[in-house]
Amino acid sequence: MLADFDTTKRPRPHRMIAALRDMARLFVIAREASPEVGAHCFSFPAPESNAQTRTKEQNERIKALCDRGEFAPLIYTKERAQIPALLDSLPKLDLIIVEDIALLPFACDYKEKHSCKILVDLREFYPLEYEDKQWLEGLGKLFTHLCARYLPKADGCLCVSAPIAARYLQDFGIASILYYSLPPYHNLTPSETSAPIRLIYHGLISEERGSTNLLELAKELGEGYEIYCQVLSNNSDFLARFIAQAAPIPNCHILPPVSLEEIIPSCNGFDIGIISLQDTSFNNKNAMPNKLFEYIQSRLCVVATPLDSIREFFTHYEVGITSSDFSASSLAHAVRSLSPAHIMEYKARAHSYAKELSLESNAKKARQIVRDLLG
Repeated sequence: MLADFDTTKRPRPHRMIAALRDMARLFVIAREASPEVGAHCFSFPAPESNAQTRTKEQNERIKALCDRGEFAPLIYTKERAQIPALLDSLPKLDLIIVEDIALLPFACDYKEKHSCKILVDLREFYPLEYEDKQWLEGLGKLFTHLCARYLPKADGCLCVSAPIAARYLQDFGIASILYYSLPPYHNLTPSETSAPIRLIYHGLISEERGSTNLLELAKELGEGYEIYCQVLSNNSDFLARFIAQAAPIPNCHILPPVSLEEIIPSCNGFDIGIISLQDTSFNNKNAMPNKLFEYIQSRLCVVATPLDSIREFFTHYEVGITSSDFSASSLAHAVRSLSPAHIMEYKARAHSYAKELSLESNAKKARQIVRDLLG
């Protein structure tokens, strides 16, 4: 597995490793890698700067390279220079799973020499990772290039949602297999609905996600509802502002983040899991967030903004409801429409689907995909 991040901090690759570790000898080459049970892990360093810390000159250089179509310096960076040697140091690989498309060229280079298979996990529609003008005119060109040139060299692709899979087929002629990010099964039972009703949001917050909606939701709900935000962010300034703005809201509480393994049991005592993602981008609109499946495994009722993919999911798995629009007031109205008895009904349905929507069920699919690829 190639990953441009620590796999232990990202649910999807972490769970893929868990799904496959009993059927294969696994190696993980990842940025700032942490140990993974059942895998041999190798690390390469993080870049010296990122989107938040890059200087104006660095951004101008990136744009100039992208304008000229000179993508190699942005792919084969000094931090990634050791990846080819690490790959060559391993026993001959049968399959490389690519968890970040920026590393797909390294897998393709290896395949040319050693004739292995490549499976790419398309966690989002990469050419629209961000949709602001500066990004689209710079790194957006790089990600479009990666998709157009390297995706056809892959032997298989996984995708997080049906609409995103359809977009890859439309724009690049790449077919993919729908593969949800399902968490491990937890032997839990639904907790009794509390008074006041307790809501939980856990996960990333950002400007792009419209995360301040959570603060407005707390204000809209007021007495009788407590909202707990177990949040982290890639933008430290945004996180600090969010925490400061939450402080004067009496029914809004900030919780420290916990490890992936602790998320599900720690949320079991809540009543409603909130998904507040806004439809401000193609990827947001068509997301299937990890937290949806974690809330189900925690045996919670789910209340979400009306993302197309989640509305469709709820027609098959009646574990929650969506608001009528994306405003905090609409989300609050949806929450208030649920009586304690209704909440318990949705919790009970989540309980009934917990085994089906678990890693153990998903692992069978992952192993079959690998067997099919390897013939």
